[in-house]
Amino acid sequence: MAGGKAALSLRPDGILHLVWAPGTYVQEEDAVSAVTMLNKISPDHDRPLLVDMRNAGNTSSRARDVFADPHAVSRVALLGESPVDQVIASFFTGVHRPQRPTRYFTSEAAALSWLAGG
Repeated sequence: MAGGKAALSLRPDGILHLVWAPGTYVQEEDAVSAVTMLNKISPDHDRPLLVDMRNAGNTSSRARDVFADPHAVSRVALLGESPVDQVIASFFTGVHRPQRPTRYFTSEAAALSWLAGG
């Protein structure tokens, strides 16, 4: 997807898993590509989404706009590991007001638990 910048899969538990390649600068076309794939994988109903943003670079404001629009997800867990990741996630949720419940986690187990509970 998006020139090899990300991988999207559907886990056996029904959770979508989006992983950005290390150092990726996510641009609008990357976000559109990711959302298009989300909608193709889950055309009939919304699924929870785990976004692994660990080691990814920054995200353009236009890409954040794309991610904030409604798409085929029921809730979004943003998985990061650094203070920079947390700032990016906080900025995204505070400014762009995503249409689906969105939370930031540093623990994959906690993120998956929250996604499964929804």
